Amino acid sequence: MTAPTPLPDRYELYERAAQSPERQAKFLRALHPAPPGTSLVLGEDFCGAGALSRAWTQVFPGAGAICIDHDPEPLARLRALGAGDIKIIQGDVRSADAPADIIATLNFSICELKRRSDLLDYLGAVRKRLRPDGLFVADLYGGVDAFAMGESDLELRGGVRYIWEQREADPLTGLVVNAMHFELPDGTRLEDAFVYHWRLWSAPELQEAMLEAGFDAVETHDRLGDAVDSEGRVYLRPVESPDELDENFVIYLAARTPGG
Repeated sequence: MTAPTPLPDRYELYERAAQSPERQAKFLRALHPAPPGTSLVLGEDFCGAGALSRAWTQVFPGAGAICIDHDPEPLARLRALGAGDIKIIQGDVRSADAPADIIATLNFSICELKRRSDLLDYLGAVRKRLRPDGLFVADLYGGVDAFAMGESDLELRGGVRYIWEQREADPLTGLVVNAMHFELPDGTRLEDAFVYHWRLWSAPELQEAMLEAGFDAVETHDRLGDAVDSEGRVYLRPVESPDELDENFVIYLAARTPGG
């Protein structure tokens, strides 16, 4: 009797569906003012299985990374994959004190902080952890369908179909419930592979909180780089007008410390 084919790891499916870690790593490095070749330390908060940090240490040999998450399960996967030079911390990101040159909270993880007081506590802690000329980057989604309920799907490599569902959405409170599902080529469906109960912050709310926490400049980017030169350097341009944004969009808010 043939043994059943093991199901793909849900974290690996998540990385296929929601992450571009190598591009994100190059984007973050291009945002930092340090000269090319400088070894920088990346802090990946709400890191999950640390795909961004793994890419960071591979793309930039000699660079360091710090992964912080409260959930032991994805951190165990990170260790099993071989963390290398990555420092792993299980705990609350608001209590972390490991210094870094860049801190990134991507995949909408900033929305885990549902109250403004918690958001300000976290941003204040980030500000203290960052070294001079430090950079903090968080992403958000928004647009005309930001609070619309429903599903969208995408075909991934390997014949996997990814379904994103916004299950609940309240524009009066900003609270949303989102879920990720996967359908495999054999028809198996991984229902509720990941479920998120979030506060969907708006761009001005997050920008104001960043400035209140002590950052002195905030840029908005809507892509991970428009061009790459022959040496692999990424060229970036902040969004200058809302007309540049799509009807539904993902943006990256890059906050700089004084002097950055």
